[in-house]
Amino acid sequence: MRRLLPLGLLLAAACKGPAPDSPAAPQAAAPSVVVGARLRRLPLGFPNGSRISVEVAEDERSRELGLMFRTVLEPDYGMLFVFPDEQELQFWMKNTFVDLDMLFIGADRRITVVHANVPRSRPDTSDQAVARRGGRGRYVLELAAGEAKRRGLRAGDLLDFAP
Repeated sequence: MRRLLPLGLLLAAACKGPAPDSPAAPQAAAPSVVVGARLRRLPLGFPNGSRISVEVAEDERSRELGLMFRTVLEPDYGMLFVFPDEQELQFWMKNTFVDLDMLFIGADRRITVVHANVPRSRPDTSDQAVARRGGRGRYVLELAAGEAKRRGLRAGDLLDFAP
């Protein structure tokens, strides 16, 4: 389960399910749908001129599911989370089984924060030990761990995409 905490309030936007201390917090389980099967894709360009295809999580359900339960991410793959407005965001990485780089991106498409090598969770990871990362943005791009460094990405860089 991943959780989004905009402005300190838990919302099921980019997060996954109820708050970690909620009695309704589900246990890790295999998803009942094919992950990412219905998400649209769009090209995203980096300052160095390279491009990748990203899945777009732009509604509450797709942001909630995100990259949960995936066990492999290709180097030229990403998921772009799109929110209605720029805001303070926090992701809780429950049931995210791959290490990630997370880039928080402002409405102007400039990177505001880079979180490199965010550790994966495991089915037995306690809610308190699950990684949390935050920053200000309207978008969040998740890449395979190490991709931000490999591509030389840092705060202030402008990304090329049209959500």
